Amino acid sequence: MKIVLFLLFAVNMSFTQEVALELSRENVIIRGITNPINLAVENTKCENVVITCEDAKITKYDNCNYSILTNTPSRELQINIFKKKTNDTIFVDKKLLRVRKLPDPIPTISGLNEGEVSEETFKIHFSQGRINSYSEYVCISFDVIEYTIIIVRDNNSIGISKNIGDRASEETKQLINLVKAGDKVYIVDLVCDVLNEIRELDEVKFEITE
Repeated sequence: MKIVLFLLFAVNMSFTQEVALELSRENVIIRGITNPINLAVENTKCENVVITCEDAKITKYDNCNYSILTNTPSRELQINIFKKKTNDTIFVDKKLLRVRKLPDPIPTISGLNEGEVSEETFKIHFSQGRINSYSEYVCISFDVIEYTIIIVRDNNSIGISKNIGDRASEETKQLINLVKAGDKVYIVDLVCDVLNEIRELDEVKFEITE
């Protein structure tokens, strides 16, 4: 009886194949955006590899490259890996991926990030009159719904202006003309549409230098 069990185990082991899965973020996919992955099965041509998932759209490209798009509310996503052989499709393995929501995008003033910035540079960027937000995870921008700008000089506010949309109002443009070295500029109450989800982002602070 022991010999029979050993032989069965040996046969099963002989069909085990290594699956290599590579993501840009280790074992994590972001909900609501396209996530590129690379998947290869040992001793199997890329064109003979098939992956499926009940809760995601999977698109296959060349050289074992795929993309996964999911809106599942679950924190995990299972993908099933198969290989084509003659007239059959054989199950190879399954992988569990962690699902996370897209982190809050990063607000900018026409591409200018927060921190120290000269008066001239700040005014040049703000003259374009637009607040943007972008993500490190996907190459798209997100619509700013509203924001408020506050200018502080010597710990006192010299002006506050609320803006609807991503464009600076005339009141805000006039306020920006008052900015000078030593001031602090705050962008607060910044509301953004992120993949059809309304989010309030962290404040943005600029310290104006000469």
